[in-house]
Amino acid sequence: MTTKSSKHLAIFTPPFIDLILEGKKTIESRFSKVRCAPFGVVKEGDIVIMKQSGGLVIGEFTVARVVTFNNLDKGLLEKIAKEYGKELCADADENFWERRKDSRYATFLYVSNLIRYEKPFPFPKKDRRGWVIIENSTIGKQKKLFEEESD
Repeated sequence: MTTKSSKHLAIFTPPFIDLILEGKKTIESRFSKVRCAPFGVVKEGDIVIMKQSGGLVIGEFTVARVVTFNNLDKGLLEKIAKEYGKELCADADENFWERRKDSRYATFLYVSNLIRYEKPFPFPKKDRRGWVIIENSTIGKQKKLFEEESD
C-alpha cells in the first residue's frame, strides 16, 4: 500500500538555499526547541517547495530519506556535527552549531530529484513559520503553478 506524498513549503535563508541548488548541500536540516513541523510530519517521497526568505519560490526537491533526533543535548549535537556536518554544509555558517545548541528536536531530509524552477514565483505567506504543510485546499491560486512547475 502506497501512501500519498505531501507537499511542504520550506523557507530558506542564504547561503543554504543556494548550496542545495548547487548540489553541495545534500541534507536539509531543521532544528527546534519544541516539537513542530517538519519533525514527525515529513516522510520519504514528500515534496519540499523551496522559498527564499522574503523572496520567491525557486525550486523543489523530493525527500529521499528522513532521519529525526529528539532529546538533543550537547553530546548528541557534537556527534551529529561530526557525522552530518559536511552534508549539511554547516561550515557555511560559522555559528551553525551555536545557533542550534538549545534545540531539542532535529529533522534531516535527504535531498533528491532537485528541480530549479525556470520561472520563480511568489507565494503569499505572511507569518514567521519556516515550514508549512501545504494542503490542496490552502494552495488556492498557486496550485496551478505548483502543478506546472513540477511536471
